[in-house]
Amino acid sequence: MSDDSIAGPESARAGLGFTVPSRSDGWPDLLGRRPLTRDERAELRRALDAEPEPGSTDTVPDSPFLVYLTVDGLDREGDPRKAMRLRGRILAAARSAAEQRRTTFHATETTVTVGIYGTDAAARITVLRTALAALVTKHVLAARDEPW
Repeated sequence: MSDDSIAGPESARAGLGFTVPSRSDGWPDLLGRRPLTRDERAELRRALDAEPEPGSTDTVPDSPFLVYLTVDGLDREGDPRKAMRLRGRILAAARSAAEQRRTTFHATETTVTVGIYGTDAAARITVLRTALAALVTKHVLAARDEPW
């Protein structure tokens, strides 16, 4: 005989089932967060309305909406596995520098091009260039700001 009134992971491990807690509005509370208040939702809407739409050119002056960084010279590595690992390290650094911003990534046998979208894209590319400086120097690669 099982007792379904016990909730939580302990009861699930014991084979008694698992009950999902519910929020005050009746929906399941899967993440353990409280719902947004009306004022918080209004503030979030204002912030989203202030962001430029993807593809828009209304950005901060002297800050392009899409900025590229191209790393050349991956073909200098004799071993294709080393070149693949370098591409992976460049991609990881790009994801870290982009911080949830929309990005483009184009890789060939010799180059890797990373593009970051946003009003602060130039600053993020600078962060990426700084993060890759030691890697570029060690492997005698070239970094430039033009795509492809």
